[in-house]
Amino acid sequence: MCVLLCEDREVFRTGLRVVLEAEPDMAVVAETAHLPEALEATGDQEAVVVVVRQGLVAGDALPLLRTLCRRNTSVLVLAEPETESDHELVEILRAGVRGYLPRRSGAQRLVDGVRALARHESALDPAATNHLVHHLTTGQQPPSAPTLRPLDRLTDRQREVAELVAQGLSNEEIAGRLFLSLATVKSHLTTSMRRLGIRSRTELAILVTRESSPAA
Repeated sequence: MCVLLCEDREVFRTGLRVVLEAEPDMAVVAETAHLPEALEATGDQEAVVVVVRQGLVAGDALPLLRTLCRRNTSVLVLAEPETESDHELVEILRAGVRGYLPRRSGAQRLVDGVRALARHESALDPAATNHLVHHLTTGQQPPSAPTLRPLDRLTDRQREVAELVAQGLSNEEIAGRLFLSLATVKSHLTTSMRRLGIRSRTELAILVTRESSPAA
């Protein structure tokens, strides 16, 4: 079976390839770092299972994900703890995704998930299944997906970084204050701005300041 990897972190992408190509019935036919590239690559394949990091399919990328799922393609989304949110999960499943596993899943679980999708079956983490059942049976968003204030979409660490941005600290200063690497700070900011639908540090600072004001 043909597998396409959509992963922007080279080390993890290499690990996925090693695990999958150790199976005699699997071949990684393409590797991309972004969803538009994955969408283009699947156009040259007859049948593909696409394995993609959740951070690459959320927000503005959802329309591309829907297009990908409408093709002769099965999608396995791998979720990191910082991107596992009920709201995003429901949107991803609505887009047509039938595979959703934690990114920390073991090698055999990943392989079994790819095989299930190749058989046109589902490969959903039990927690994801519970959320989906709740949504379908109640007609409501899962409990943790109510109308929240924008900053409630962030993890505690992401919010901490955002608040320091609002205080005027540079990335280097934030890294020193929180004892983080500069790369980690940048990753938190990128994820936070994507979740909040904003494009600049200035917009982020304004949002944090507005929500922190007594009148907010």
